[in-house]
Amino acid sequence: MYMKLERWVNEMPDYTNSTNRSQYNQAPRNNELTEQIMTFTDESYVDEAESVIKEFAKLNFKYQRSNERRTDELTTSQIRNLLTLTSNIYDETKTKEFSQLLDKFSYLRIQFVYQSGRNRAVEYLVKRAGIIHILTNKVNDNKSLIRFCRYMEALVAYFKYYGGAE
Repeated sequence: MYMKLERWVNEMPDYTNSTNRSQYNQAPRNNELTEQIMTFTDESYVDEAESVIKEFAKLNFKYQRSNERRTDELTTSQIRNLLTLTSNIYDETKTKEFSQLLDKFSYLRIQFVYQSGRNRAVEYLVKRAGIIHILTNKVNDNKSLIRFCRYMEALVAYFKYYGGAE
């Protein structure tokens, strides 16, 4: 038995070589969503929201990874819950500086990540809309935070316009 195990170990690919290891660890996953990078300017965010929702509408607001049996659908209540999170911060931007909102802003990012993990359709929306990228890299003051809140409103509006599910 020891000889069989030794032969089996010797026949395994060598992942100690850095070239082989990097290829092994970074195998392409064709079913993995990539986050879309948005320009997110005052002039572009409404058009970007529309293009995201139009693309998702072609899938009937449903998403299933190729290696899963489960198909998740984005519903109005799910997208409105995401909007509610941003609306609470939007109300506070009128009376507080951005630095005073950092803890709530961080919580907002965590909630988007959490909701994405719960539902594949929400994950699709968050990644295609570039929400995490925007929250991490583009929102750095009250003006950009307000723009993000309006971007979320635009996503919800286009979702309803293009026939999003109840």
